Amino acid sequence: MIKFSIILVIFASMVFYSCGDDSGVVTSQNKGTLTVDRLYMIDKNVEGTYELWGSIETGLDHGENAYRSLGRFAVNSSGQLTDTSGGTFSPNLGKVANINNVSDVIITIQPPGYSDTIPSNIKILGGAKQIQGSELVFDLTMGYSDILPASSQFSSSAAAFILASPTTGTASSQYQKGIWFTQDTNGTSAGLTLPALPDTTEWTYQAWVINNSNNSFIYNIGRFDSPNTRDNNQFCELTGGLIWNVPGHDWLQSNCPGGGLPDISSLNAGYSIMITLEPRFEQGTALGKPFYLKIFEGDIAIQPFGMVQLPGNAFSANIPTAQLRLSSN
Repeated sequence: MIKFSIILVIFASMVFYSCGDDSGVVTSQNKGTLTVDRLYMIDKNVEGTYELWGSIETGLDHGENAYRSLGRFAVNSSGQLTDTSGGTFSPNLGKVANINNVSDVIITIQPPGYSDTIPSNIKILGGAKQIQGSELVFDLTMGYSDILPASSQFSSSAAAFILASPTTGTASSQYQKGIWFTQDTNGTSAGLTLPALPDTTEWTYQAWVINNSNNSFIYNIGRFDSPNTRDNNQFCELTGGLIWNVPGHDWLQSNCPGGGLPDISSLNAGYSIMITLEPRFEQGTALGKPFYLKIFEGDIAIQPFGMVQLPGNAFSANIPTAQLRLSSN
């Protein structure tokens, strides 16, 4: 009888400690925290959605198939992270069996309708693994090798422009209707010290003129990869004039560019200039508005023909960063 009682007690104890949530067995669980700074809200229907990725490899030289998605997220107007439905975001580590195998992490912008299981070509931040105590820490910057190494040069870059209209054939004839990134009236000295971007990179430059009285009136100067080449926009210019191999634009044709934008009669009347870093693979209406990565910005002053103007460098105030911390308990 005593032996039978002991057996019952042991059996009851086994049932007690093996059932329910309080089993007494601690299961290791991965967890992560993502924080961002100066990563701003984008329109998911126009520009796309941010996505966090971790590579599962021992080396940092790897292909896109090495990455596992850690979840898509958004940034709201207050700068807070949310999931794509507006709820709380936390990294999804379900596809990572062992967090110690994560070599590096990137953040991409996935264009609207892009549903591939590999990162898009619009990589904005990245960083390699660091071990800090019991955590893996990834400090994500634009200077990471998989993103855009030249970004470290942007903060020291300079810009200069003049008002001129070379496509008339005489740069001074209607100079108040054109703006060119040069330091001389012949267009031979580049006005930008930006590094040249290979066409294989995910980013390109774009220049803009903005009406200060109504900042929804935004005029596209054009996209370009080098300070010593023409941009991709010759719309509104005249044909048969001078060809300057620097970015710039003349607004000389009437009702141009149209689309609800009033004609530019004189850039000496309340306009500003901006150069942004743009995702090269933007599409649709995203091509017609500046991305938030500003490199240069400044007002266009009332000046005579040939006077060089110098917009300020705005990049240091706009560089995004992020940090991912992974751990297990």
